[in-house]
Amino acid sequence: MEKIMFSLWRPARHSAESWRQSLMDLQRSLQACGASRIRVMVVDDAMDKAASQRITFSQHPLDGMISLWLDSASMLGPVQALIAQQVASLHAYLVCESEPYPEERKARIARFDAEVALGKRTPGMCQVALFRKPVGMNFEEWMVHWREGHGSNAYPLQSIFGYRQNLVVRRLTEDAPEVHAIVEEQFPDIAIGSAHGFYDTQGDEDLLRQRQKYMSESVTPIMDFSSLDCILTSFYQVSA
Repeated sequence: MEKIMFSLWRPARHSAESWRQSLMDLQRSLQACGASRIRVMVVDDAMDKAASQRITFSQHPLDGMISLWLDSASMLGPVQALIAQQVASLHAYLVCESEPYPEERKARIARFDAEVALGKRTPGMCQVALFRKPVGMNFEEWMVHWREGHGSNAYPLQSIFGYRQNLVVRRLTEDAPEVHAIVEEQFPDIAIGSAHGFYDTQGDEDLLRQRQKYMSESVTPIMDFSSLDCILTSFYQVSA
């Protein structure tokens, strides 16, 4: 099985809400092409309050993502053709997914009452970040900083209940920009537009400053900030 992630741009004919529905409606057709574990992430009206948390450096930041699994990336053709009909443009990446901290994630899903049926909107928001490693950094050194340093230390400092680290294996569309990592982080409703909710600091200003400082210092060794696109989306687990 291989995981494919599509960066998507919304066509002018669609509002954010109608576009989201058009992507959700692809479920059966995508499944007929062999896709499973389909996820839809869209910047929609529910994310208006999170606008200040968006960080993008590209001229035309993406408007959403679809991720899915195929038996082989060689099956991409008909899947890409279906999605292309509903977007202004897209890029596709083959990724290797890591979903660490299972016990902590399970506890947080229960704490934030974040488990919903397939096809329903998951409470809160999904922060999706695409970035490259720092220029000149050795790949193995970067992986250690990201996977063994930043991830394990930063996770407890935020209210994340869903966390997927996607290492980009290769670009599947010719014009796709170079990206080394795509990170999906799911936060509860309290994090939308709220630094205290995001960092799970319960209104403690000193703790908030400490956690913000640590996070800033922690991400510096793993990220070329000029490459960063970080969007806040509504999240739908469309299929198993």
